This record gives sequence, C-alpha cells and structure tokens, in this order.
Amino acid sequence: MRKNRVIASTLLAACSALGLIMATSPAASANPQAQPSAATSCYGSAKSYSKPSGDRWYPNNGQTRLTTPGNCNDINIKPNQTTSIAVCFYPSSGGSQCQASFKTAPAGQWTVVATDVKPGTRFIFDFGSTTANTGVWAG
Repeated sequence: MRKNRVIASTLLAACSALGLIMATSPAASANPQAQPSAATSCYGSAKSYSKPSGDRWYPNNGQTRLTTPGNCNDINIKPNQTTSIAVCFYPSSGGSQCQASFKTAPAGQWTVVATDVKPGTRFIFDFGSTTANTGVWAG
C-alpha cells in the first residue's frame, strides 16, 4: 500500500512539473493565436458571407468594403466549399492593393489569408473563381 502511494505521489509530481513547463513555454506565450482564449475571441466575432455565382469578389457591389474589427491580427476565412482566396486592401489614402497570390482555403477549416492587419482596415475577398461560395470570416 505504501508503495502505491509513493508511485502516485511521484506521478502527481511529474505531471505537475510537466504542466508547469508547458504552461510557461516560450511557444505558448509568444504566440497568443495558439492559445484557446485568443482563438475563441477571434473566431467568436466571425461574420458570415455568401458570394453568389458569377462574382469573383465579395462583397461585389462596388462600394461596400469589409472592415476588420480588430479581434484578430489576421484576416481569416472558413469557407463551406474549398476555394482559392486572396484579399484586396483599400487604404484610406485611396486606391486598392491586392495580394499577389491566392491561398487554398479548405472547406470547413480556418485559413489565414492575410497577416498583421490593423483594426479598421478596409478590404474585400478576391476568390479564384466565379462559383458560389459561403462561409464565415474573422479579422
């Protein structure tokens, strides 16, 4: 019986030490996006989109732009259909600047489309095709 207590105490100490090491690892503290609370607050503000067939951009009414709320440092998308995607930015100084390459965003998975995006940034999504696409985005 004493032997079982010693083993249990040793296992508890080892698990506690391991938990302490993991909780204070540089990777966990250096990357807040990897922490569940950061991901929850980022994706918790996700907004839905519905791009009709025939359009390549969302939104595509010529005037409306999406604006990053600042809950994430990135622009993320989770499409219901696998798609190729890029972002076109609209700075307050005028004009537009689109990303040079498209990323593949798998259906049902979050994909980072643009990184280090400031809150209040205006943009639209540039889809690689004119097929209909729906899903959610967060920024």
